[in-house]
Amino acid sequence: MLGTSINPIKPPSSSASWNCYYCSCETRMATLLSSTSSFDYYNQSLHFLFSPSKLHCPRILVSKLPGLRFRVSSPSKSRVFCESKTQEGQIRRCSPLLEKASLPSNGALASDEWKTVPDIWRSSAEKHGDRVAVVDPYHDPPSTMTYKQLEQEILDFTEGLRVIGVNPEEKVALFADNSCRWLVADQGIMAMGAINVVRGSRSAVEELLHIYNHSESVGLVVDNPEFFNRLAGTFSSKATMRFLVLLWGEKACLSSGETHGVPIFSYKEIIELGRKSRVAHIDSHDARQGCKYEIIGSDDIATIVYTSGTTGNPKGVMLTHKNLLHQIENFWDVVPTEAGDRFLSMLPTWHVYERACEYFTFTHGSEQVYTTVRNLKDDLRHYQPQYLISVPLVYETLYRYVLWISSMLINHLQLS
Repeated sequence: MLGTSINPIKPPSSSASWNCYYCSCETRMATLLSSTSSFDYYNQSLHFLFSPSKLHCPRILVSKLPGLRFRVSSPSKSRVFCESKTQEGQIRRCSPLLEKASLPSNGALASDEWKTVPDIWRSSAEKHGDRVAVVDPYHDPPSTMTYKQLEQEILDFTEGLRVIGVNPEEKVALFADNSCRWLVADQGIMAMGAINVVRGSRSAVEELLHIYNHSESVGLVVDNPEFFNRLAGTFSSKATMRFLVLLWGEKACLSSGETHGVPIFSYKEIIELGRKSRVAHIDSHDARQGCKYEIIGSDDIATIVYTSGTTGNPKGVMLTHKNLLHQIENFWDVVPTEAGDRFLSMLPTWHVYERACEYFTFTHGSEQVYTTVRNLKDDLRHYQPQYLISVPLVYETLYRYVLWISSMLINHLQLS
């Protein structure tokens, strides 16, 4: 630790002044992992990772940081925990209906109306709690979630992002394909006041890098380790990531040395961090009173969707919660769906049309089934949906297939 430099660091989700610091060991910076409930989340403790050097001289911290309480974990983990009281409460931005139960008891900020897209989940969970909301048969493990389960998972993911230090209005890149976990991540990012920047995994690496940097994203949520391994070489040298979240797969499958100290979380870890923090927040009166609450407005940006880049670099289109809610409400006049109807979906879920259709189906208690181009024919037969979310080319292909089958049957009957 000799020669360690001590510098002030501003913590996540707080406008208060802090007495916490980070240290650089030799040429490697200490990386902020999270503001974590396992030490003292609501007193704003910080969890730092020092790598590769180990902490052998904690007395240096005492001399450099008078009045700061800390403890050092076992040397093999090379972690130090620091604690300092904030002068002001933590700022929590909330979807006013979705997180109504967590808002102050006077109800001044809570709402019974949709102000944000994530607000739809409270209404749907109350009306259709035990109905199946989403079926995701082609991931490992295959998943089926009810409306109540989906609402709780979104709330846990939302809180998990707060725990790892994501701030309101920050951008989080969500580069992944259709799955129930994509939906949870999408809504979780929106529900805590951050902005998701979306793209699929089939895009070129340089295109994804441009989108990440141009949007000023602070962290990355990706489909799986195999996809990130394709990005890692470019992103590690040309992008700054505060964290990485894997929706599917194991962290052990990541290429070694490519993350350069970036904190990595699995989907389940984010959910578990959020679940524990929510319990602590609900059970602690002091925790609730120590927070400054703000509601997300309908005119706040919900997502940034980039164009295909046909005539140059992709261009970001900023969509507000009001933009998306308008689409949801207008679908009501066109699609006469009822609770229990089944929708089969194969378009990229980050496309605006697909997204708006999905959000709409969830407001009616419908069942959303994710399929693929390869499995579409079999899934049409197996699930027998009332609706198929698609584009004209797919319908034309299906129509030609039906005509071909019909002609084959007619020929067979004539020959017999």
